[in-house]
Amino acid sequence: MNYWLLGALFILWIGAVAFLRYFRIWLPYYLFGAVGLVYWLALVAGNILHLEPYLAHTVAWAVHLISGAFAIPTRIFVESSGLLEISVLISILAFYPGWSLMRRGLSIVAGGVALWLANVFRMMIIVVMLNQMGKGALVLAHTFVGRIVFFLLTILIFWYLVTSATLATIRAKQDQARLAG
Repeated sequence: MNYWLLGALFILWIGAVAFLRYFRIWLPYYLFGAVGLVYWLALVAGNILHLEPYLAHTVAWAVHLISGAFAIPTRIFVESSGLLEISVLISILAFYPGWSLMRRGLSIVAGGVALWLANVFRMMIIVVMLNQMGKGALVLAHTFVGRIVFFLLTILIFWYLVTSATLATIRAKQDQARLAG
């Protein structure tokens, strides 16, 4: 990996984001900033710091502990870390306009924890299905049911943290406008 090239690209990205913010070109600022941050987070956390295996191991460890409490034997070797989903959430919230740094930070922490828990829940569904239906259910459990559940939970978390919060802010501003006008 050419770190000089990555460093130059990172500086160009920071410069472009700063330019767009300075000149208040908001939609490109948000899109370029959020998409770029996803890339940089995934690259740095996954390929440079090698954090993805650790994140995956925490999920596997949690699933092993939970399934052990229900006397379900587990042997999880390598599993999804949720790094990409967490990176997307961080990026969307980091560049989200109109929120204070504190609100964005708290939302990032809450969303990261919620996505990690959703990933653990997805893995628990897979483990239970395999325990009840046998190894023949692996494709069904992992490829279909697990992914659909995780996708739906991810959408729910994004909706709660971004969409519903935005709608509440809009409603509050509309109510203030009605009272003032």
